[in-house]
Amino acid sequence: MVGLSGCAAPAVDPDAVDDWLTQQSSVDLPGSLAMMSGMAGPVTEVVGEQGITVTFEEPERLTEVVFSCFGTETMSVDITTTSVEPTDAEISSGTRTDDLACDDSPHAIEWGKDAATGVTVDGLSDDGAAAWSAVVIGKD
Repeated sequence: MVGLSGCAAPAVDPDAVDDWLTQQSSVDLPGSLAMMSGMAGPVTEVVGEQGITVTFEEPERLTEVVFSCFGTETMSVDITTTSVEPTDAEISSGTRTDDLACDDSPHAIEWGKDAATGVTVDGLSDDGAAAWSAVVIGKD
C-alpha cells in the first residue's frame, strides 16, 4: 500500500486571526491616511476586482501602502486608486504585488499618486486562509 500526502495549507486558528486583526487596528504610522483590514480573497486574474475602499473628502497625495499579512506563507495585494487629473477627469489605476512573505511583514509598497480621491486594497491568497491589513500613507 502506498501512502499519499497532500500539500494542503495548515489550518489557521480563527482566534489567532482575530487577535492579529485586533493588533493591526491599533497600528499608527506617521502620515497615515487610512487603515483597512480583512480576510484574504481568492486570487483572480483581474486587478482591483474586489477589496476594501476608502474615499477621501479632499484629494490626497499618496506615497506608499504598508501591507501586512498573517496565516499563510505568502500573499498578493491589489492596490487601486482613483485620482483627479488637472483636467478634472477621474481615472483609476491599479497594480498587483505578488509573493509577499507574511513572516516578513510589514511590506512598504511605494505607491505615489497625486490627487487621489480613493484607494482600494485587497489581500489575496491561493488557499484563502489568511488575513491582511494595509495602512495608506500620504504627505502634504
